Amino acid sequence: MIRQLSSSQTALSFTELNPEPGVKMTLSFQSPRKSFTVNYIGVKSDASVICSMPKVAASLNLEGQRLTVKMMAGNRMCAFSCRLIKSFVHPYPHWHLEYPSVVNHHTVRYHPRIPVNMAVSVDHQDEQQGIHLGLPRIVHTRDISLEGMGLESPVPLGQVGDELFVTMRFDLNGLDQVLLLAVQLQNVEEVELGVFLHGVKFDHMEEDSALIMTAFVYQCYLSELGYLHEHP
Repeated sequence: MIRQLSSSQTALSFTELNPEPGVKMTLSFQSPRKSFTVNYIGVKSDASVICSMPKVAASLNLEGQRLTVKMMAGNRMCAFSCRLIKSFVHPYPHWHLEYPSVVNHHTVRYHPRIPVNMAVSVDHQDEQQGIHLGLPRIVHTRDISLEGMGLESPVPLGQVGDELFVTMRFDLNGLDQVLLLAVQLQNVEEVELGVFLHGVKFDHMEEDSALIMTAFVYQCYLSELGYLHEHP
């Protein structure tokens, strides 16, 4: 299930939010305009927030610079502004960020799918059935989730229960990815003349493919919510 932000925003203390160590943090500096993804480590007596220091930032003097932090804490998407107090290289590279007085957050709720419009190739796992149905065929996705996707086609792609292959090509954080996924056709509906919607469920996805797909789905989710931005 994909999670969706609620419309309300509230503020809590960092201690009340209690994020898990290891959670990813996005740090966006105002001057110079730099963004980094780091790991949350912990807090120091409510005086500073400790996170890892990215290797590419080791040669930059960012102490005292203001930044915006975004991170997840349980089912909350959190954001706060602070200063980078101190950089340390021993015993390991890490940063101390100014402890925030309050943290703005949105509660995250569950939503089955998010809208995604992209071209994919669909083929039948049974070669003879594929020839009969005129497959492979390029169709477009309507939506996507961690469990499956909705496909739009001018003709039916098969019958409920049929096993298909979906080939997807997409950009994942600047890297070109191609996935061949086994899916099962769950439903077919003609919503208007010459427009058929298909619901397919991912089937027996390999671990590497599952990790890439999960990252892609959440990239689409965060992009839809406006939490992704171009890195300077």
